[in-house]
Amino acid sequence: MNERDQELLDKQLWGVSLSPPPRSGGLALAFVAAFFGGLLIGGILLPHKSNQVQVTTGDTPTALSLLDNSQATLR
Repeated sequence: MNERDQELLDKQLWGVSLSPPPRSGGLALAFVAAFFGGLLIGGILLPHKSNQVQVTTGDTPTALSLLDNSQATLR
């Protein structure tokens, strides 16, 4: 391979690098920021309305009555 061939090869492969460029993590940080920003905006614009019943350990008969639609027997 002579000097002219080497120059042509360098022109053809100008964008190819033997070592990958250093990655600073900026793109990954942007994706994470956009994800959490979307969660925040979604939480503000569309608040979650829950009709769930909170059951504590003292409400076992009530919880069982909700599961099988029977009358709770309180002691």
